[in-house]
Amino acid sequence: MKSISKPVPWTRAKKAMVWGTAGLLVLVAAALYFERHTIANWMMVARGERAVANHIATPIDLTAKYATQDESWDIPWDFQVFNNVPLQIDGSMYLWGSGNSKSGVDFPEEITGIAVNQKFDTLYVYHATFYSAPKGTPVYELVFRYEDSSSVTNQLLYDSDVLDFNSGVKGNRAVKGPTGPHSRLAWVGGSFTQDAKQPLRFCLTAIKNPQASLEVTSIDLYSCKGRAAALIMAMTTGPSDLMK
Repeated sequence: MKSISKPVPWTRAKKAMVWGTAGLLVLVAAALYFERHTIANWMMVARGERAVANHIATPIDLTAKYATQDESWDIPWDFQVFNNVPLQIDGSMYLWGSGNSKSGVDFPEEITGIAVNQKFDTLYVYHATFYSAPKGTPVYELVFRYEDSSSVTNQLLYDSDVLDFNSGVKGNRAVKGPTGPHSRLAWVGGSFTQDAKQPLRFCLTAIKNPQASLEVTSIDLYSCKGRAAALIMAMTTGPSDLMK
């Protein structure tokens, strides 16, 4: 004859402990769910910091060339990582555009001698424009100056590579990004208007270095003298597959 043991009844303390643990797990899961974007951003920034520390990517110091270092704009500043590219955003550089000129603001037609002094596969540029332009209109030229005195000129085009920082979007419509294969929408936020109905946007463009075996000593920027004025905030060198 087999003896059958009866289950030990749960005490109130045991029940409270089990339900308390379950409740805690639910709270933790909920917190992780609601903070998932913050956690993802933290992990992305950590990867960017490692990429810089391991010399995979190198933000270029633009301090000497910034026209302004006004951080009153409601946009990202300091160290940021967009599309997997680490960027150091400490100010703004501007190039001439007829839209601004007609309103009484004349930016310089060129910014030369941006020190680089390194070899790299690709340059990543974080930028936007004041005012729009017809699709395919040249906005500015970016010139690589090499150690052997040779140079390569890259032309940045409106719509394909860079767009007006005022998205003009109202309501819940999606913000349009650049259409070119080497550019991405990097950041959207803030607002151009007090009613917060027109978010700002910045683009990220990957510019392939055709002479990667040579050291780039400096970079020059030249306005193409169209309506749109270039607004350049950061540059980073790195491998060709860095931008995601």
